[in-house]
Amino acid sequence: MNWKFYWNQVASGAENTISAVQRNDFESAKRSVSHIVATLKINKNDRLLDVCCGNGILTELIADSCHSITGLDQSEVLLNSAIQNSVAQNASYVLGDALRVSDVITSSKFDKIYMQFSLQYFDKKGMGEKLIKEMTALLKPNGLLFIGDIPEASKHYVFYNTLPKLFYYSMSKIRGKNSMGKFWTPKELAQICVKLNLKGTYLKQATFLPYAWYRFDYLIEKI
Repeated sequence: MNWKFYWNQVASGAENTISAVQRNDFESAKRSVSHIVATLKINKNDRLLDVCCGNGILTELIADSCHSITGLDQSEVLLNSAIQNSVAQNASYVLGDALRVSDVITSSKFDKIYMQFSLQYFDKKGMGEKLIKEMTALLKPNGLLFIGDIPEASKHYVFYNTLPKLFYYSMSKIRGKNSMGKFWTPKELAQICVKLNLKGTYLKQATFLPYAWYRFDYLIEKI
């Protein structure tokens, strides 16, 4: 799957504005923001990086809790929406590929980095390791990386729980158009952390989060 093309197409056919989220699922977004802020213990001194920020909804909501925040995404359509609708004076946006983020952001180090609802799209062999290596390279010593809303491999058939869903999954996979990407195991992330000399912690999601029934979080500390 060409994820950049996919998200540009999705974004071109949808309202990608803060007002749209307010009308549809603003409460869900606020719950996710509250969870990220609490898990990372974000404070007013923190400089943050939001990797795969999309239309900037979470970026804008988290901006109130930190010193500054930079959103990065490779979709021109989504990023333009984020820039056009940005109201937070301490938020900035950068166009770039998360797998080469250190080539795009060369002069900054961050206290904390987060990626929400996006790890599944790094679905080819070696991508996860490269991604985590790139992100943690931009962390200050003892900095934290939060990867949220990761589809859990053990719950694959909890998500695809009906025959029509299984049929759709099978056909979309055959056609190379599986929009769900990769379901991860905590063990895969733990192995990456060991290899990169990082401290990784599996986090079971709280039930108040919208996708807790089949997703988990992972917290990584640069040591």
